[in-house]
Amino acid sequence: MTDELNTSTIEEGAPLDKLKGISVYPGTAFGLCQIFSSGDLEVPQFSIEKSATRGEIQRLRAAINTVDKQLAGLADSFDDDMPPEAEAFIEVHRTILRDRVLIEDTIEIIKEKLINAEWALSIRLEKTRREFEAIDDDYIRERVNDFAYVILRVQRVLTGRRTEASLLNAEGIDAKYILVAESLDPADVLQLRERNGLEIVGIVLEEGSRTSHVAILARSLEIPTLVGVENARELLQNEQPILIDADNNVLELNPTPARCRDARARMRELADRCKRLRKLKMLDAVTLDGHTINLHANIALPEDATWVRRSGADGVGLFRTEFLYLNREDLPSEAEQYDAYTKVIRSMKGDPVIIRTADLGGDKMLPDEIMVKLNENYAEESNPALGLRGLRFSFNYPEIFVTQLRAILRAANSGNVSILLPMVTSPEDVEKVRGYIEQAKAELDEEGVRHTDKIRIGGMIEIPSAIIMLRDLIPVLDFFSLGTNDLIQYTLAVDRTNASVSTYYDERHPSVLRLIAKCIRRCTQAGKKVSVCGEMAARKELLPFFIGLGCKDLSMTWTQIPDIKERILQTDLAKAEQFANSVLRRRSIKAIHASFDEFEKTFNKKGTAQFK
Repeated sequence: MTDELNTSTIEEGAPLDKLKGISVYPGTAFGLCQIFSSGDLEVPQFSIEKSATRGEIQRLRAAINTVDKQLAGLADSFDDDMPPEAEAFIEVHRTILRDRVLIEDTIEIIKEKLINAEWALSIRLEKTRREFEAIDDDYIRERVNDFAYVILRVQRVLTGRRTEASLLNAEGIDAKYILVAESLDPADVLQLRERNGLEIVGIVLEEGSRTSHVAILARSLEIPTLVGVENARELLQNEQPILIDADNNVLELNPTPARCRDARARMRELADRCKRLRKLKMLDAVTLDGHTINLHANIALPEDATWVRRSGADGVGLFRTEFLYLNREDLPSEAEQYDAYTKVIRSMKGDPVIIRTADLGGDKMLPDEIMVKLNENYAEESNPALGLRGLRFSFNYPEIFVTQLRAILRAANSGNVSILLPMVTSPEDVEKVRGYIEQAKAELDEEGVRHTDKIRIGGMIEIPSAIIMLRDLIPVLDFFSLGTNDLIQYTLAVDRTNASVSTYYDERHPSVLRLIAKCIRRCTQAGKKVSVCGEMAARKELLPFFIGLGCKDLSMTWTQIPDIKERILQTDLAKAEQFANSVLRRRSIKAIHASFDEFEKTFNKKGTAQFK
C-alpha cells in the first residue's frame, strides 16, 4: 500500500484507517460493507467443426435474445421513484445487443476461426477495447465498458452462469449498505437497487472514472460514490461499518461513533438538497439580477438525447458526430447518419441541436483498414494533434465530408439545427465548407431529395490563431463555440494526458483566461452568440468568470446541468462582471488562483438558493 492511499497511518505497519479515492458524486454515506465480486468469468475456449458453426451461431443469437429479455424485464420493474436516466442506461445496453456490426463480426469470427461463441465474443471485445483505448476522451473511452458488460452478460447465459446481482441474497436485510467492487455494470446496480430490503447508500469502486456509466448512474441515483479506491476489497470485510466522505475523496475504514452520528445527519441534509435539485429541471437558469443563461448538453451518440431533455437542458449544444465513425470496420452511410441525426433532432422537440461535423484525426482516428482503403499511401502521423484533424481531415477526404453534410441537410428539416465546424483557422476554411455545402445541396436537388435550404454555420474556437483571426471570422460565421480543452492544450503546448507535464496544464493560466475573454467579448460586441462547451463550462467556480465576461450560453455533460443551474440561481451577474475584470488584471497564476479562492469563500458565506 502506497503512502498516497494511506492518510492516517501512525507508524509503519499500523492498520489503515482511510483510503483515498476520486469522488464522482459528493456527500457522506455510512453503512455496512457489502463486497460485490463479479469476478472474471472463465470463458471456455474450444474449436468446433465447420458443420457445427450453424448451431453455434444459433446459440449466440438465443443468448442475445435472453439477455435482451432480462434487461427489458428489469426496466419494467422500475418504480416511479427511479430516475429516467436508469431506463436510458438499460436502453443503451439493449441497443448494443442489437448492434448489427457487433453481431455480424462475432458470427464472422466463429466462421473464420471455427471457435465457440463465448470465445468469439471475447475476441470481438478485445478489438473494441483497442479501438477505444486510442481515444483521448474520458467519457467516450469509458463507453467500451458498456460493450464489456453486455458481452459478459451474454457469455454468462452461454455458460449457464447467473449474474452476481441475482446471486446476492437480500432476504432479511434491513440495514444501509455500501457496495464495494472492482467495477460495476450499471444494470447490476439497478438490479440490486430494486431488491426489496436492500438499501444502497454508497458505492466504492477500485476502478472507474468520473465519466464511467456507473458514475453517471450514481449521480442520477444521488448515491455518494468513490472510484479509484485501490485494494478496497482486500482490506474490507462484509458487514464491516464504513464511511464514505466523498466531499473529501476519502473512505473511512474504522469510523468513530461521533463520525457515524455526523454522517447520518449529513445524509439527511443531502437528501433534502437532492430533492431541491430535482425541482431545478423545471426552472430557467436566471441570475439573481434577472439575466437568463442558456444551458445545453454535449452528446456523443443518439442514445444520449434521451437524457438531455430529462436533465432540463435547453437543447444540444454539441453533437460530437465523430463517434458515429469509430469502433467499426466501415464508414457510416448517409442513411445511417440521417437516422442518427433525425433521432436526436426529433427528441429535442424544437429545441436547438448543434451538430459538429466529424472531428476525426488526432486521437479519434479511423481504423487503419478504413484509412488504407481511403488512401493506399496512408501512414500514421508522427504528431497527430498537429496533423490532419477536424476540417483538415474533412478537406482531405471530401467524399466523407459531403456524405455527412448531405445527411445533416436532410435531417435539418425535422427541427432547429445548426452546423458547427471543428478546428476553424481562417475565413478560407469557412469559404471552402460553404462550397461543399452547396455541392451537397445541388446533389440532393438533382436527386429530388428534401433538405433544408438555409442552415446556420458556427465555428469551434480551439486554437489561439482562431482567436487572433476573429475579426475576419466574425463576418463569415453565424455563431461561435469555445472548445476549452484543446484551447488550453494548444495555448500552453501541454498534453493533458501526459503526467510528466501535468503541472503545466492549468486552465486558469493568465494566457488561457485572456484568450477566452478576448473571444467572448469580441463575439458579443459583434452581436454573435458565443458558448463555452469544454470541461471548463461545468466548473462551478469558473461560472462567474464566464458569465461576467458576457457569455450567456454554456454546454456540458447533461449530468452536470442541475449543479450549474443551482449556482446560476445564486449568482449576481453584476458582481460576476466585477470579478471577471479583477481576474484579468492579475498577472500571475498564483494571484489568479487566489482571486478564485477568495471569491469562492465569499460566495459560500453569502450564496443562497432562490428556490424551495
